[in-house]
Amino acid sequence: MVVVPAGTAILGAAPADPFRNPDETPARRYEIRAPFAVSRYEVTRDQYEVFVRATGRAIEGDCLTDRSSRGNWAYDAGTTFRDPGFPQRGDHPVACVSWNDAQAYVAWLNGQTDGGYRLLTEVEWEYVARASALQNFVYPWGDDPAGGCLVANGFDQTTMAAYAGMDKSGYKVFDPLSCTDGWLNTAPVGSLAANKFGVYDIIGNVAEWIEDCYSASHEALPDSGLPATLQGTCSRRIAKGGSWGTLAHNLRTAERVPYPATHRDDSIGIRVAKTLRRP
Repeated sequence: MVVVPAGTAILGAAPADPFRNPDETPARRYEIRAPFAVSRYEVTRDQYEVFVRATGRAIEGDCLTDRSSRGNWAYDAGTTFRDPGFPQRGDHPVACVSWNDAQAYVAWLNGQTDGGYRLLTEVEWEYVARASALQNFVYPWGDDPAGGCLVANGFDQTTMAAYAGMDKSGYKVFDPLSCTDGWLNTAPVGSLAANKFGVYDIIGNVAEWIEDCYSASHEALPDSGLPATLQGTCSRRIAKGGSWGTLAHNLRTAERVPYPATHRDDSIGIRVAKTLRRP
């Protein structure tokens, strides 16, 4: 875990962001009033395997994958975190886990330790991604996606070579990273450079579930920055950060993708946070 200092957080896309979506607005600032901890790496397959074996949790499939036809993603009953449709080692980030799976992992982790573990809030996630920088750049590293391959495993030229024959007609924007990160699918955690907080893979590799319920704009978020309390059942949760299969404009810091809490995807995993006890 890495201790993240208190500071000012920016949430949302800047007006100058050419790819900003309505649900990424308005851009707001929040005060992170107390330090908290965040996992240096995404949760690995080996770490998640320990949880599954310890709890006897069922290994469920129906994970979104393109294993049958490259570039055409579909739910597959036999695709699970143990077999996400591409080769992985134990030090790769776990994928094909739902928001519900992530919450179960956190609950188990709290039972094995002194507690305080949880998922990041959206405000915290963007604060960690920006490493507290107050310039609202499009990407954590600036406004040019070409600098991304030093820190982010995304849809780069390595991936483009493998996916050259895929049907691109359904994409409004098809913009692979112009650089090369060297990985086709997931990479071992920490393979690329860390950000200024010492956190790896906050963008790319796998997207990460966060705590918040999805809402159509940032107006619903209270001034505290804590997840909004919405009436009724939360129908969709949020994944952030993009993955190995994510195009450049979707690797933006403000990007937020809503899914049902039961959704499993070969591109979504887990990063944990921890509330620090005050002395």
